[in-house]
Amino acid sequence: MFLRELMERMKYRALESFNSEKRVHKVISRAVALACAAAVVTTIAPTLADELATSPEMIQQVEPVSNEVIVDSETVTAPETETETATPEPTPEPVIFRPRIASAPVQILAEGDETQTVEDLPPAPLEIQPRFTLKIPATAAVDPRATSLFFPYIYASQDSAETDFTMVCIRSQGISFDIKNKRAADDQSEGNLLVSGDLSSRALVSGTTNQVLNLLNSNSGIFAYSTGGAIPGRGVTFEFVAVTKPVVDPNFCAAARSGAVTTVRALALELSTVKGSGRLK
Repeated sequence: MFLRELMERMKYRALESFNSEKRVHKVISRAVALACAAAVVTTIAPTLADELATSPEMIQQVEPVSNEVIVDSETVTAPETETETATPEPTPEPVIFRPRIASAPVQILAEGDETQTVEDLPPAPLEIQPRFTLKIPATAAVDPRATSLFFPYIYASQDSAETDFTMVCIRSQGISFDIKNKRAADDQSEGNLLVSGDLSSRALVSGTTNQVLNLLNSNSGIFAYSTGGAIPGRGVTFEFVAVTKPVVDPNFCAAARSGAVTTVRALALELSTVKGSGRLK
């Protein structure tokens, strides 16, 4: 009973110190308790480690390996004597007769022979003609008594063409065309811009698309005049052909897949009189 009562009193004193209202008593008592616990841990832990290290279950027993070699006299057999093998005689190599081929002497080419000549193909229409976007008036109104007119501005462009060279064929019945310098035949057969049939009823112009359009629209445009009588009632045909190079050949006009026709019509003129009344004063 005395021991039990002593333990209860010590327990009560310790709890009273831990939960004391004074902060100093509370801190000191808890620090002492932690120091005691640390001392116990540091004392017991090395002892347990030494005991575990010297445990007989953890020591692996290694059996000694004997260096003795047991030789069974019954199983040892003498090495067999090597049998002498006959050395095969070498077979003679067959004689091969090779015909002698006469080698031709190597011909050294001159520097001029090394250059390759590029074949200059003549101009021709494209096999697959592209479509042209054309802006050409369908009609042109003039005075009923007129014998000539200036064509308005015309426009044309290729759609996905392999080349930009174009030949334009302009033809009509009873109408002649004056291109470039007016009242002068300006045929041109050399260069990048070609003209044929100026001052005739069938004119041909070839070059790049922009060059052809600039020429046809220059000097107030194409001048068309009648070769007999009034010009109204006649028609003008435009045909556009894509070519590999500038060329003015009337036979290529049949390959055109884009074209337009302009009809010259007379203006409607009427004369009328209006009667009215007037008052004289």
